Amino acid sequence: MTKQRQEMKYTDIIELPFLWIVIIVTILFGSINIKSAIAQENKRFFTFNPITEVEFRNALKNNYNASFVTEFDDPTKLRKAFESIDKTYNESEKELAESELCNSPRCLTSFKAYYPGLNLYLFHILDYHYEKASFVFASTNEIASGYHRFRGSYGVMSKDGLWVGLERNDCDNFLKMEICESSKLGVWSLFTFDFTDIDINEQEKTLLFWADKNTIDIATREYNQQNDKYLLKYYAIKFEY
Repeated sequence: MTKQRQEMKYTDIIELPFLWIVIIVTILFGSINIKSAIAQENKRFFTFNPITEVEFRNALKNNYNASFVTEFDDPTKLRKAFESIDKTYNESEKELAESELCNSPRCLTSFKAYYPGLNLYLFHILDYHYEKASFVFASTNEIASGYHRFRGSYGVMSKDGLWVGLERNDCDNFLKMEICESSKLGVWSLFTFDFTDIDINEQEKTLLFWADKNTIDIATREYNQQNDKYLLKYYAIKFEY
């Protein structure tokens, strides 16, 4: 096999699954009103299944969320972590900070949680309408997510280090979700989901959580045109990767 053929084969391996993922997710979003929307490509698949409120609340009692703490006796522990994030601010964040009369985007940044079992600090960086997530290794205070920002609103970490967070907008608050993976190497994005006809139920105290290692339960509301009102519904989103 020539070098050119080897390169073509490697390109196919990389590009075709990604193309199929795009197609699959598109099909999934267009099928959200059926009982179970299933997309499948080789071993990758997603299901978006309606569940009852009772099932939702029972799963919440036995959730798979990672344990975390939000306060330290010694707040100076976070000083170097903030300094690591300082090096990653982008132009958009600097412009927003300037519009808020801040000297730097540090004023947009807040510590949210420490996950002892995962060696991660979670920070939120405010955008115009939602929070972006940034991660720092707790043991070294080195940035774990690099220059990347992830959807952070209502975000939840699983026991295995999978992150799910939402992006919120001003006037079109549809469900926009991102799932990320973390390890000793860092944090990176796996999937993003943008739904066009449902939104979260913000009246629910806990509207998003990990039900098990690869299942997210979520409380939503959907507009019913026939009745001219919102219907409260619950779903289990399951995926393999």
